[in-house]
Amino acid sequence: MPGQFYPEGKKEKLNIAGLLAAVGELEAKLDILVVFRGETTSAGAADGSTLICSDLAGKPDFDGSQVVITSGDYAGQARDINGTTLGGTVTPDLSFDGQILVGVKFAILAIRTVPAEVAAIEAKCDAIKAQTDKLAGETPATDSVTANWNAAESDVVSIGADDTKYKLHSLLLSINNLVGTVITVRMYMQVNGVERKVYDQAFDATTDPPGLWIVNGTVAIHKVLRVTLQSNNAADDGMAVDYDYMLEAI
Repeated sequence: MPGQFYPEGKKEKLNIAGLLAAVGELEAKLDILVVFRGETTSAGAADGSTLICSDLAGKPDFDGSQVVITSGDYAGQARDINGTTLGGTVTPDLSFDGQILVGVKFAILAIRTVPAEVAAIEAKCDAIKAQTDKLAGETPATDSVTANWNAAESDVVSIGADDTKYKLHSLLLSINNLVGTVITVRMYMQVNGVERKVYDQAFDATTDPPGLWIVNGTVAIHKVLRVTLQSNNAADDGMAVDYDYMLEAI
C-alpha cells in the first residue's frame, strides 16, 4: 500500500539520528585525546624524520605525545614525538615512511609513550625486581677453617660488611672434629663504632650435637659480625671447623 513505507522511513530517520548522536559523542571523545590539529607549512626531511608546522610555535611543548598523519600518502601513520616542538618541528622517534610534504594534515594526541618514558618505567620495574630478587637470599656460604683453637680464641668466619644492611637467617657450626668439653663460641659486632662481644656460649663436643645452630632466626646486621671459637682441649689445635650461613641483602 502507498503508506506502508512510512514506518520504515521513520525508523530510518531514527537510526540516522542515533548515528549522528553517536558520531557527536565520538567527536567529543576525540577532542579529549587530540591536543592539536594542524597542517604542515613546509616539507619535512626527505627521509621522513621531521614534520614542519610553523603554527606549533607558541603552542605548548608536545614532546612525548603522539603525532598521527591524517592525510596524504602516509595517512594513518603514528609516531611518538621525541624532541621539543616549540620551534615548529616535530621529530618522530621513528621516521615516517617518506617525506611529509606541505599541506599534510596531522593531529597530536595526548598519548605519551616515548622511549625515554618507557625506559624510565622499565628502570623502575628493574629496581622493584632487584628488591624482590633479594627475598630469595644470597647464595649460602659454606666452608671450613683450621686454627689452633686451644692455644687462643680464633676466628671462624666474618659475616656481612660494614655499613651494608643484611638479614642473617641462619648460622651453623660443626664441631664434629673436636673433643673439648668446653667449646666456646663467641660473636662480636660494632656497637656505636666499637666492637663488642654480643654472644658467648659454651658447648661440650663430647655430648652436644656435632652441628650447632648458632643463629636459627632472622637478625638484621649492618656491621661485620665476627664469629670465634675456643676449645679447652689442646687436641683440638689444627682441627677443622665447618660453618654454613645464609644472608639476605636488605
